[in-house]
Amino acid sequence: MGLFDRFKKKDKNIDIDLKFTNSIENELLFSKATQCLQENENEEAISLFNQILKTEPDNIHALNGKGSGLMQSGRLDDAEEIFNRSLEIKDNEMAYLNKAIICGNTGDYDKAIGYCDRIIELYPGLKDVAQGLRNTFIENKNENSDTDTSEFNTEAQELIERANKLKDTNEIWKNDLHSEITPDMPEFRRVTEWEAWELYEAAIRKDPKCETLVTSYINEIKAKLLSEFLFFNVTMNEDFNPERELDRLKLNIIMDMANDNYTAAMVATKQILTTIDENDIDAINYKGALSFYYDEIDEAIECFETVAESGGIYLFYGDFNKTFALRRKTMITGDADYMVQAMDIYDEMLKDPQTFEKVKPYQREILDRLQDFMKVPLF
Repeated sequence: MGLFDRFKKKDKNIDIDLKFTNSIENELLFSKATQCLQENENEEAISLFNQILKTEPDNIHALNGKGSGLMQSGRLDDAEEIFNRSLEIKDNEMAYLNKAIICGNTGDYDKAIGYCDRIIELYPGLKDVAQGLRNTFIENKNENSDTDTSEFNTEAQELIERANKLKDTNEIWKNDLHSEITPDMPEFRRVTEWEAWELYEAAIRKDPKCETLVTSYINEIKAKLLSEFLFFNVTMNEDFNPERELDRLKLNIIMDMANDNYTAAMVATKQILTTIDENDIDAINYKGALSFYYDEIDEAIECFETVAESGGIYLFYGDFNKTFALRRKTMITGDADYMVQAMDIYDEMLKDPQTFEKVKPYQREILDRLQDFMKVPLF
């Protein structure tokens, strides 16, 4: 007795939503093929997708599934042909996304970036995923080519050179966090990353041709700043269970962010908030941090305010992380009031002996920069 015979005998009146195909038989085949892909049984998956395509040759879901199986098997040329066929039938995000990945794997970074740009333009729901891939392709492109700024105008070259010197210094706040801070301590100044970021963006304004190169440098700065954000250690929960989906996802998110895999971190964060618990404070905190990385600053601020409102240790985490978003908001808008808000948050934290040592270097840095900002912008 075959799969469909068993299905029909079980319940003649059973109702299945036809989400990806035009028949119950093909819907069952599609479900099994997708499971095979997830288990890396690629040849079986390809065979099942081919069965669907015999009766539905223009089914883009089956075509994209087959292409994914070919990709995972390392047959990139064959996979690209399938995705091209899918796009001939209908523009669709999954075909573009997979073509971007193929181009990235083969070193055609310009084309990969172009596909990501198209996804960002046409499919807002995949913006974060496409932007994460785009950043990766830009970084890989720059790593595999000699850095040459000679094609940019003189002003942009000078700004990039200044920014690179700042970015590559090793003046890290955290190295000083365990030093005793006293009123007579020599003035502490550490603004290298923020100033470098501002200089890079100024270079782009002076010569837009440098954007691809400079964006990879800015992403390095964002990653370094993101490593200073505060998150609750979920393993400290009494009922922590790594086998439980929620706990496992949270651990994966932290590890992904630590490894600069922000696309995966965002996907997992959205999974928590959309399918498990839309009010999970840890996930909202992750979303705020990732929104900061993707320059969705208003969303980041909103997330951190929600985290802080939950109270307890999250009040400190949310407010502290929010200061980074406020600092970036000043950079974007030119409005120093946002830095003043960050200063007010630090001033409140300095009243608590438990947070004084953590916060003081940040407070001194932002005060120094705020004074500079009030006098004249950086450039």
